[in-house]
Amino acid sequence: MQAVPNVKDIVLVGGGHAHALVIRMWAMDPVPGLRLTLISPDVYTPYSGMLPGLIAGHYEFEQAHIDLPRLCAQANVRFIQASANGLNTSDKSIQLENRPAISYDVCSLDIGSTPDNSIQGAAEFATGVKPISRFYQHWTQLKEQLKQHKAEAPFKVAIIGGGAGGIELVGAMNHWAQQNDCHAQFHLLSRGNSLLSNFSKLLQRKLLANFKKTNIKLHLNFDTQSISANSVRSKDESLTFNKIFSCTQASAAAWLKQTKLNLNEHGFVEVNQFLQSSNHENVFAAGDIAHLVKSPRPKAGVYAVRMGPILFNNLINNALDKKLKPFKAQSDFLSLIALGGKTALGSRPPFSIAGSWVWKWKNHIDLKFMNMLQQLPAMPANSKTPKLDPALQKTMGIKDISELAMRCGGCGGKIGASILSNVLSKLNPHEQAGIDVGLKNSDDAAVLDIPAQKKLVQTIDHLKTFISDPYLFGKLSALHALSDAFAMHAKPHSAQALVQLPVASEAIQERDMSQLMQGAISVLNQHQCTLVGGHTSEESQLNLGFCINALASQEDLLHKKGAKIGQVLILTQPLGTGVLFAAHQQGLADGLHVQNALNFMLQSNQKAANIFYQHNASALTDITGFGLVGHLLEILKGTQLGARLSLDNVPTLEGTIELMQSGISSSLQPHNVRLRRGITDDSTLRTHEKYPLLFDPQTCGGLLAAINKEDASAAISALKEAGFIESCIIGEIIEQPDSGLIKLD
Repeated sequence: MQAVPNVKDIVLVGGGHAHALVIRMWAMDPVPGLRLTLISPDVYTPYSGMLPGLIAGHYEFEQAHIDLPRLCAQANVRFIQASANGLNTSDKSIQLENRPAISYDVCSLDIGSTPDNSIQGAAEFATGVKPISRFYQHWTQLKEQLKQHKAEAPFKVAIIGGGAGGIELVGAMNHWAQQNDCHAQFHLLSRGNSLLSNFSKLLQRKLLANFKKTNIKLHLNFDTQSISANSVRSKDESLTFNKIFSCTQASAAAWLKQTKLNLNEHGFVEVNQFLQSSNHENVFAAGDIAHLVKSPRPKAGVYAVRMGPILFNNLINNALDKKLKPFKAQSDFLSLIALGGKTALGSRPPFSIAGSWVWKWKNHIDLKFMNMLQQLPAMPANSKTPKLDPALQKTMGIKDISELAMRCGGCGGKIGASILSNVLSKLNPHEQAGIDVGLKNSDDAAVLDIPAQKKLVQTIDHLKTFISDPYLFGKLSALHALSDAFAMHAKPHSAQALVQLPVASEAIQERDMSQLMQGAISVLNQHQCTLVGGHTSEESQLNLGFCINALASQEDLLHKKGAKIGQVLILTQPLGTGVLFAAHQQGLADGLHVQNALNFMLQSNQKAANIFYQHNASALTDITGFGLVGHLLEILKGTQLGARLSLDNVPTLEGTIELMQSGISSSLQPHNVRLRRGITDDSTLRTHEKYPLLFDPQTCGGLLAAINKEDASAAISALKEAGFIESCIIGEIIEQPDSGLIKLD
């Protein structure tokens, strides 16, 4: 059993700067009994201070972005990729798009801001700079347009908004365009009669001189009234542009208006000196979304960064019923404005600075900040016995953590009836004829009516969790279990679940089981597979398995055996989930690579199996724990057949070759590598970069089929049209070699 149970949930909504710092601090000083979760729609979140440098071409994408899944994995923080669209303070839950709500004990919002589309036509015809996590994609598209623009007239770009953000943006875009010899002209439109009015006159003159030198067109006293497809109109004039960006005052997310949180007149969350909602003590806010009621401050990243340590302390202390610390916002701060090239202005009254050295100083500050979040320090092993805070012991109903060592086995190790009842009451399993006794009947076993002339195809599979999102794990576990039935071309009928939950407070066990089973049942229902029962128990970590019942006519079944000489081998999905998630659990995998892998893993193999059946496949299996070589050997053994594989043709997941080369592998890899004895003289190809991935254990892997050559092209076309975009021929069936069963090319 785990040493300390999770008792309360702290949930961070949004991957802003303050939350990133909270996660870093958590990595260095976690609190036993508290569980930290980050919810963000983005895998990478940009650091606003480096965005102008990224646009100008001074930084690579990875330098200016925080890899949230990787940061969370390193800090032992749950990461849930989802967009929040509501918050219910009554039942303490966060509503999410396209998935169940997440419950919390303490919640914090750091969701940034959204475009202010109050200007007529802004929503339809202008690209908002906020949220900045979405902006870089628009900039990438504009760069391609600028490169391809060959007309005599320059490509004209407008940035509406004369604040610091607009100034940095127009300078960065203009610098990139000039460095890449683009025929473009950039315009800054400001309703004020001057720029940087809080800076010294000297710095204002330097800014205007820089605009003149770099050919940026400035339009002061231009109060934008409306925007159309190719023009911006003020009261007095209309200007024509090819592309329009809006960098005006941002607004708050619209969904906050539907919550019971106190908001200011602009929709931002009102917080007190503790960064705590002014009317809900379990909700906090930081960054742009927070409005300090007693000491309002401008929306600036420097305040978000300084909120981080206070927020970390107060989230924990709120969960432990301890005293909170006040956030003391300074009245002013050093403003550093990059001008596009490697030069910058700086101001903190009464001081003013300018020049290339200022940019170098800013660059040093920015890189130091990002390095803190991209490379967490190695934490020394803690030899002390972890203890639960008295407040958490009270929640658990124990006087000392030693009582947890006395958890019972046998039927005493089951999950409580009330938890089970509450979770099951929220599930709506697929209904179909033939389920005489199922989940909704309080009986000891399911009773199924098997149709005449149908074979019962039964399979069982069980997974230990390898990701921190229980809803997603539920979906993947169900897909993985169903895949064996698909590989035999059987139609899923019913399922029983085996759920094992870590020791935790009743509230957390119920939350986790609810997320887990709602994810699983969404997949089962999609495949018209009825959940008819199951069993629960406590374990050291989250596990989920299914016994799947499927039906098929004898003539419709596909088997592993049945391959024929001359047939080709088609693989539907790339290899590499084993090594990738081994790296992810160590905080070493790129978040985008993990997201890409999950997109493949969430594809059901049912459509692929049907396509192979329609195109006369004679042997079919799914690639799972024993890797490609292991499952191919199962097709070949006892058949007097062999196979030739082309290593160059084997598809692999992005980033997995590099991870293998760095020495990372799945814990099952050494066992699978023993199967290389089935390969004929592989000594010359053992150094091939894809060779280790032949033995990589797959979770939710693709299908491997033996199919006639004349049917292969049509089958691959159908597979790709169905979404299996990496489907390809990786080899062929041959006569059995003199030694081994598999030849490598």
